[in-house]
Amino acid sequence: MITGSVNLQISPYEAVTISTGVVALLLVVTLVLYYALKSRTIRVSDVYLSGEPESVVSRLSPSVAALYWGFMRRFAKSIYNMLISRVHTGSLHDWYKFISSWFGVLILISVVVFTVLKLAGG
Repeated sequence: MITGSVNLQISPYEAVTISTGVVALLLVVTLVLYYALKSRTIRVSDVYLSGEPESVVSRLSPSVAALYWGFMRRFAKSIYNMLISRVHTGSLHDWYKFISSWFGVLILISVVVFTVLKLAGG
């Protein structure tokens, strides 16, 4: 029985080069898979206007801005009002309080996850 250990040391420059190459290779593989599996058919369907002629609307598709504001006004009104009243007050101090509170929550979550992983032996 042969026992021994292999002492493999890599310089930091080699480690960066290897990791950059691996990431570049993964990017190329992902792009090749995306373009190979991407659907080449284009579906065109008519706009359903509840039986009305197309002359009742000025544009057949809503603009992106209209979709965004429609979502904000209908579904995210309380979030929007909170952001306007607490963050967009014009005071840099209010903005800093909001951002630092979220940053504190993220740090707390990361400390909890790190502690759980260390206690679990990961």
